[in-house]
Amino acid sequence: MRPIRGSNGIPVGKDGKVPFKAIVRRFHEVGSRRDADSTDSVVLPRELTPSQIREWWDDPSVCDIEGVDTEDSDIYSVPISIRGKKRAALSKIAVLADRKESARIKKVLADSFTADELELMASGIPLMVSSEEHLRDCTGFYLRRQEGCSVPQIVLENGTTPDGIVHEAVHHLRAVDGRTSFPTRDGILDPEYRRLPKSRKDSIVSREEKETVAETVARTRTDPVESGYYGHVPGYSSRGAYLHDQDVLSKSKALKGKAAIRAVEENYERTSISRAIISANRRKKR
Repeated sequence: MRPIRGSNGIPVGKDGKVPFKAIVRRFHEVGSRRDADSTDSVVLPRELTPSQIREWWDDPSVCDIEGVDTEDSDIYSVPISIRGKKRAALSKIAVLADRKESARIKKVLADSFTADELELMASGIPLMVSSEEHLRDCTGFYLRRQEGCSVPQIVLENGTTPDGIVHEAVHHLRAVDGRTSFPTRDGILDPEYRRLPKSRKDSIVSREEKETVAETVARTRTDPVESGYYGHVPGYSSRGAYLHDQDVLSKSKALKGKAAIRAVEENYERTSISRAIISANRRKKR
């Protein structure tokens, strides 16, 4: 259940405490990542009521919150095997998951995107990623920046495959580098989108999902679980359509950067996913 907002506008859960995800989201909105390079002399616990967190909420530099802007924060940790520019970029992306799952997610991102792409994904208001034990009817989703959602967020089902992780990350990359099918202004969803007729929304959603699936396939090796969108390709089995696209786009090699984008641009019309029938109310699986 989405937390309600108290009288001072700070989210509060059923237990009367501010949800940890909301605290991290607020830090991305108004805090400075450099604040997490050291630990303040005053450190508040994670479990706080709106009144206890109010001063930090207005200005995170006044003190630290355990596990958020302290130097030992797990949410910004990066596996030791990732070095250089990729490490610096990934250290700005918050991943709310246990340490093992967080390391796996960041390793997948490092394997599937260039350092420049990761830097772009972490620029401005950096991306947030969270892992949930079980999502009802999907393996993940992306919340793009828009009215009422100032921080870009990816929500993943715990343990989802690399294809699922990369799919949502591609949505974000397409949004921040200007390739998304959604109408945007400075990377933020244009409010006019909500007022478009359903047929136009369906066209936008269909194009965005199909091109995102194709780019995901280009960036990943053969995955044990293909995107659910392959179930919407007429005349093909889901697995058969997916394996066809692996061959057409990358010969099952994991491409990155311009090579991945170019593979989609040059071969999209030959893919199975380009023929999928997807509408705004059928986005149930990645």
